[in-house]
Amino acid sequence: MKKFDIKWIATALFIFGGTICALKLSFMKFAFPCFVLAHAIYLYDFIKTHKNKPMIIQNGYFFIVNLIATYIWFLG
Repeated sequence: MKKFDIKWIATALFIFGGTICALKLSFMKFAFPCFVLAHAIYLYDFIKTHKNKPMIIQNGYFFIVNLIATYIWFLG
């Protein structure tokens, strides 16, 4: 039996967040926590499974940027 791949959750979160941002929906601020969670999943996967430094740096950067965006949208 094949093990569930958590990256599918990250992919769904990116699609959901990207869609609500692109459409400028009224609940657009909820896209940023989705992006944070999705980048955290990918960051964990690239560190533990693939050891892919360029992707670790890229996802780490976007994790921090989206964390800041989440703070601004919800508390700023």
